Amino acid sequence: MSGPKFLNALASARQQARQRGAAIFVVAVLGAFGIWMAWRTPKTIEVHLLPNITADSTVTVVDGQSKVPPQNVYVFGYYIWQQINRWSSDGSIDYAAQIQAMQAYVTPQCSAQLTGDVQARNQAGELKYRTRTVSEIPGLGYSSERVLDEGSGQSWTVFLDTQVQETFRGMPVKQVFIRYPVRIVRYDVDRERNPWQLALDCFGGYQPARLDENALRVMDPVTRKPVIKAPTLPGAVEPAALPQVTPLDAPSTPVEAPASSAEPSQP
Repeated sequence: MSGPKFLNALASARQQARQRGAAIFVVAVLGAFGIWMAWRTPKTIEVHLLPNITADSTVTVVDGQSKVPPQNVYVFGYYIWQQINRWSSDGSIDYAAQIQAMQAYVTPQCSAQLTGDVQARNQAGELKYRTRTVSEIPGLGYSSERVLDEGSGQSWTVFLDTQVQETFRGMPVKQVFIRYPVRIVRYDVDRERNPWQLALDCFGGYQPARLDENALRVMDPVTRKPVIKAPTLPGAVEPAALPQVTPLDAPSTPVEAPASSAEPSQP
């Protein structure tokens, strides 16, 4: 092979080698990018839908999570708190059992706080043969004023206006109206046990308070007896816009306990 032909063949081979190297480099970059995208893509997608979703509703998912509607936050907080306070036959047994049953829906800190409350009430004799129910006051259910986003979309305070009723050995001993400011947080836990991925975190920076019964009781024009009626709530999204409350230790007029019950009645 003459010199010029040899040099041309060598240059062509080198050019082909460079082209193959560039192609391999591009394929390697694309492969690395694909692996990174596959790693970055969420393995699960968490979607929270409005109760009244319609055909034209849209849900935005970012990093595998959608925004939690305030209605869902309220319903979750009310349901879990109601279950914890459902003592069907004997509070000394039922209270702790309900906390354990709701373990997947309560943060560890709140669980410890509730367990401490069980122990304190048992020592004071406030749970034996007690039953308790917590129910939403009619007309004081969900409204925008009752769910306060703490600013991150990851935690909220829900104001529950409830009627608390207790009995001792079948006799009514308490009927009070209490606002519970329960805190709800996003909670990454086993989805088989907690599909909502939310948890109750007790009361956060607020404390339960007694509702002003004078603001709730009105005279029924037909029966001429006092009944509970919800006051109209203003539209401002502020806790102060809700019905008035008083501290839990303020004087009240609970139902008197029977003579056989010497234990104190605490909210």
